[in-house]
Amino acid sequence: MMMFKAVRGFAMLSMTLILVFLTISSSLAFAHMQQQRIHRNQLDLNYLRAKIIAANKLDLFYIVIYDSPELLTLLQPCTNLALDNHQRVTPNAMMQQYMLSEPFYLCVEKAAVFNITIAITYNNTERLVMQRQLVTTSMPWTWQPSSLYGV
Repeated sequence: MMMFKAVRGFAMLSMTLILVFLTISSSLAFAHMQQQRIHRNQLDLNYLRAKIIAANKLDLFYIVIYDSPELLTLLQPCTNLALDNHQRVTPNAMMQQYMLSEPFYLCVEKAAVFNITIAITYNNTERLVMQRQLVTTSMPWTWQPSSLYGV
């Protein structure tokens, strides 16, 4: 009789420990999935933030070009490289005034059509490249988004 109670007690203790282990294990797995979801959402938010910053910087650069049209003279023709160093804009005082420190690339697509590209790094490893076209034949000048892609 004593042996039966010992075996029964050991079985109850074993089942209790197994249930506790399963509960802890499932809780840790759920916490890990939540952490991964939070991290993925943070990366998505950083991408959206970089996209908004790039669009705003391009809008500010539009103001710089409007007030400094000399930037549009003597430009290189566009190549198939989006970030060609020969097309990189040298920052002027107005760009510094608007705190435009990111690299801008400006080239001539065809007569009176200019491609403007900005590259913004986000998440310490990824780069967002946004490009727009500036058409100067219409009054006032208009932005025409041509592409948006992450590299």
